[in-house]
Amino acid sequence: MIGRVFDDRYEVVRKLGSGGMADVFLANDCLLGRQVALKILSTRFAGDEQFVERFRREASSAASLNHPNIVQIYDRGEAEGTYYIAMEYLEGRSLKEIILRYAPLSPDLVISVATQILEALRFAHRRDIIHRDIKPQNIIVESDGRVHVTDFGIARAGKVSTMTEAGSILGTAHYLSPEQAQGQPVEAASDLYALGVVMYEMVTGKLPFDGDNPVGIAMKHVHEQPVPPRSINPDVPENLEAVILRALGKHPTERYLTAQAMLDDLQRVQDGLPVAAPAAYAEEATQVMTPAAAAAAAAANQATQIRRRVPDEEDSLPQAYYEEPPRRQSVWPWILVIVLILALGGAAYAIFSSWDRAADELFEVPGVVGLSVDQAKQKIEAAKFKFENEGDQASSDVPEGAVARQDPAEGVRLAEGETVRVWISTGEGQVDVPNVVGKDQIEATQILAGYGLDVKDKQETSEDHEPGTVIRQNPPAGESVDAGATVIITVAIASDMVAVPRLIEKTEEIAIALLESMNLVPKVEPVESTLTGGTVVDQSPAEGEKVEPGSTVTIYISNAPAPTTVVVPAVAGLGYSISQATARLAQYELRARIKYYETPDYDPGWIIQQDPAAGEVVERGSSVELLVAEEPTTTTTTSTTTTTTTTTTSTTTTTQPPTTVTTATTTTTAPPEPTTSPSVTEY
Repeated sequence: MIGRVFDDRYEVVRKLGSGGMADVFLANDCLLGRQVALKILSTRFAGDEQFVERFRREASSAASLNHPNIVQIYDRGEAEGTYYIAMEYLEGRSLKEIILRYAPLSPDLVISVATQILEALRFAHRRDIIHRDIKPQNIIVESDGRVHVTDFGIARAGKVSTMTEAGSILGTAHYLSPEQAQGQPVEAASDLYALGVVMYEMVTGKLPFDGDNPVGIAMKHVHEQPVPPRSINPDVPENLEAVILRALGKHPTERYLTAQAMLDDLQRVQDGLPVAAPAAYAEEATQVMTPAAAAAAAAANQATQIRRRVPDEEDSLPQAYYEEPPRRQSVWPWILVIVLILALGGAAYAIFSSWDRAADELFEVPGVVGLSVDQAKQKIEAAKFKFENEGDQASSDVPEGAVARQDPAEGVRLAEGETVRVWISTGEGQVDVPNVVGKDQIEATQILAGYGLDVKDKQETSEDHEPGTVIRQNPPAGESVDAGATVIITVAIASDMVAVPRLIEKTEEIAIALLESMNLVPKVEPVESTLTGGTVVDQSPAEGEKVEPGSTVTIYISNAPAPTTVVVPAVAGLGYSISQATARLAQYELRARIKYYETPDYDPGWIIQQDPAAGEVVERGSSVELLVAEEPTTTTTTSTTTTTTTTTTSTTTTTQPPTTVTTATTTTTAPPEPTTSPSVTEY
């Protein structure tokens, strides 16, 4: 695949990663001259309708959401026997990677990440789209701190939707809301519960509910109360803990009902103000418990589960969402769950495991700070990791000869056989400042803190450095300073300047669309040229020049006669609506002619096929016939049967009167072949 041009458009550069159902590649879009992340459905799933439907749904859901905190979908299609999505390429890391390496994260960073996720969810929820699979693996963090939500593969339209498909429960066990775990309808509050789990993991480095198998974990979401985060990390602010615990309410009405309400409380946390969390949560948040007490509390909470009722929220949901839940939960969902588990047996476990396998194969790093070298080595190797002594480090907190620092930190989950590095204390004294220039801000801060140094940062606009990376440090690397000294890092922030793209040889329409997408103003100038009419022969400013947003870019268009023919683009089978397909054909100066085809095999509105097919050459202005699915109708018909009886003898032939039998039957009209249709609309 590397080095090939996929679907005659995307030059594959390198592989970015793999998931359970698709591979993702970095590719160059040869048509628009930009890099994209190309997600290609694995060929072994291309014939599986359920996987194909989930893949199409991801493209359709995300393509309808244009928001800076949601990964943008550029294109989708079918090629080489499988399906693909071309999406925005982001040079960042998943939030899961950051948590595994650096958790617990600072409260300011947690609030920044959560706020941006909530902005994305608020945008999606207001358009009646529920993500249903919020987890750190689906959150991309760029080096400058910008956050993007991705993977709308199991998203559904509608304020309330169910989580079951073909008898399975969709989602990832560690982040399932209680209603998802029970196969009940989900709503916006279900996404907010999952975000509560993510925030809990960010502030503690641990998951609120864990276990030996995904089904057991899912049941803990329903039955157990989480151990308060401050029991694990006393540095978590009380009001931030209150927000997290409210988001983790067992019933949707116990949580924030809207992303806006949760955003408002996070702003109060940032401003140092009290939050609108229930009093019971606030009391719980102030108790810092020992690990033993925390375990006892969790056991007690499992035995005696207390439901908390939260005040109604006044902002954006209809009154129907305020119904108080029944005081006694019906036993029928549990009977259903038990029957499903018994019926499906290992199938349910396999479903959860296949989507959560990465977490099940990781092991927790033990804490060895303060131990002797031999003790630390023995403990790390017993946990299935490699031990590596990185040398000495001054420390005012750890006695000489003991482990002063470890990387990764305690609680981080790694694969078996990975290396845990340690530094040995030389007692109080000086440390050599490490070099963090060129590293991103998060990593630089963690490295310096690991040396026992305080960190302060300042920002500076730079066109020569990636946003979010350290461009200077003071004191410089290698200088000896007292343990606990402050290191000031200067972090690059993005310049507002925009690099002009290459436009030469592109068509006028594509060049204009590309410039407008980059907030640049196109100016068209026709010129004499022997090149194909309607294509760009020159541009000003030139490719790569930096200009202010809103600047004018002049494109010089060949005025040679435009070709009279055009290649038909693909619009069938890609999830386009009729209006989207019509608009795409119009870009090629083609008209859409719609025929409707009654069938139960496709969702209404799905474009089944097109004629002429994609890739055929036709005259500009031609019509492309689109066959669109619609609901089959049920009719009552009357059939008449006439029977004629004839009696023959050797001399006489007698014909009995015809007998007519009329029967009323109800039939479903058989769908015609996809070549005829009762209704035609032309655009």
